[in-house]
Amino acid sequence: MRPLEAILAHARAGHPFEVCGVLVGRADAGGVAVVEAVAVENRERTAPRTRYEIAPEDLLRLQREARAAGREIAGYYHSHPDHPARPSETDRRMAAEGLSDGVVHLVVHVDGSGHAVPSAWVFRDASQAFEEEPLEVALPVDGEGIEGRRRE
Repeated sequence: MRPLEAILAHARAGHPFEVCGVLVGRADAGGVAVVEAVAVENRERTAPRTRYEIAPEDLLRLQREARAAGREIAGYYHSHPDHPARPSETDRRMAAEGLSDGVVHLVVHVDGSGHAVPSAWVFRDASQAFEEEPLEVALPVDGEGIEGRRRE
């Protein structure tokens, strides 16, 4: 399954709770190409319908696996059940507290009927805000399912 298809399926299956995951990719001439979307458990226990948390141990494991495969963590994704596909104020605060400058965040609106709409965003430390990023879906060119190319 291609990365975007996997993300949308994960968001649909998780409704009405937020789901989350990591975008794994590699640098190329056009920026970063997402090769794989890795679903992770939402570790948020207080408000999993409106928030998500990726455990540090999950992130470290995925970072090691990506490096071993000659790849890198290109960003993150999460769903917004029954809410717009744009970062919330909570998402902005979380990004501002972490190391998120230039990191891709894919946000997926999903509703109870299974309708899912993705949008891509990049957090900028200078403005402490997200900027919408064009989401480009490319057909596989090398058997790895490259998808979600972003500009540098």
